[in-house]
Amino acid sequence: MGINKWLKPLLLTTIAPIFIVLAIFPVREWLTTTTDIVMLQLLWVAWVAVRQNAALAGITTLVSVACTDWFFVLPYFTFHIEKIEYLVTFTVMLIVGLMISKLAGELSKNVRDTQLHASNTRCLYELAKALNGLDDINAQRQVFTTSIKNHLGITLRWNNNTMDNGEYFNIEQNTQWGGFSSDAELSPENRAFIDTALSLLFQVHENSNLRNQSASMKVQAELERAKNALLRSLSHDLRTPLATIMGSSSMLADENIELSKASITEQAKNIYEQSEILNQHFNKVMELSRVNKIGEQLAWQAINVHTLVTEAKARRQQQLSGFNLALVFDKATCCIGDITLLEIALANIFENAARYGDGVATVDFNTERIGNITHYKIAVSNLIVTHPSSSDEGVGLGSVICDVVAQFHQGEFVLAIDELTQVATAILSWSAKND
Repeated sequence: MGINKWLKPLLLTTIAPIFIVLAIFPVREWLTTTTDIVMLQLLWVAWVAVRQNAALAGITTLVSVACTDWFFVLPYFTFHIEKIEYLVTFTVMLIVGLMISKLAGELSKNVRDTQLHASNTRCLYELAKALNGLDDINAQRQVFTTSIKNHLGITLRWNNNTMDNGEYFNIEQNTQWGGFSSDAELSPENRAFIDTALSLLFQVHENSNLRNQSASMKVQAELERAKNALLRSLSHDLRTPLATIMGSSSMLADENIELSKASITEQAKNIYEQSEILNQHFNKVMELSRVNKIGEQLAWQAINVHTLVTEAKARRQQQLSGFNLALVFDKATCCIGDITLLEIALANIFENAARYGDGVATVDFNTERIGNITHYKIAVSNLIVTHPSSSDEGVGLGSVICDVVAQFHQGEFVLAIDELTQVATAILSWSAKND
């Protein structure tokens, strides 16, 4: 290893100049002046300066001057100089050679600095692209350490605000982000590059936090909206049954009002029917509470859509005994989601469709894949026979449940009624990442 290290400099600075003068020596009589030989020597000095470094070029200049004096200046094969003109020539050759060495060295350094700057810029650009595609902070740090290792050939270790022996870099001063440490001794250029890369990592961390905070605020706003919708639905759906029960019960309890047996039976029937409606509403409230509890630990899984529809209908077996579904999708079609929550949402959609429709509903299912995200959509359409606004029962709680299920799946629930055709369409849509 040591021999190879010194072989190349020896070849460039000593062997090559001697070889050049030996090649010229047989034809020295053809050359008019010693200056011609000096110019040929300077060609090699310039090549060494450009391709290697200034130090080697300087040594090559000294060896070239000595070789020219030894082989081409009378008396031959001595370093004695009889004419002063040769001394001037050699002095100029030495000065020009050293100047070429210095200028070429500066040029080479500038070229290396430019190449290093371009390489660092390209690395930072690739690092920025890779980091911006990640939301997880730990994944961002892993990508960062891998990129630095590939670029600089060093290994960085993540430290949570602790100082190890060796080099240590904070992600950002006066923060609790922590930093990275390395046992290798780094050059000032590499330290400056890592500091710049850490500034980029800090910005990406901050952007991830802002996105997470924005998502949290959005979820909170959706929860508030769902809570307000629930209160409005409860107020609307409970008002009429309670008013009917209070009116019928007060009529039966009033001693000043004489009622026939048929009237008493009718009022008791009203109280029972409205109590049954209230019971259904309370069941909806309990179902909504269950949905919120399940949604806290969402279980994503592959689901056969035909099985999903069948199980959803079975959840309302009594209410949907005479209700028919027309499926317009393949029985082997699958989706990804929480099967329990989706069954509950579809059961509420089918229940409203059966309550206000003509006993038949069409169920359609569509998927659309964009990048690594798949979008799912279930649409249930039916002809309205009884408009919801004319019923005491309303549809608010069922719609709220569907909306909450959609929100847990990062989707939305839409109920639209075409006033011209009197066709109601309930659309439950959501998205899932592909594994």
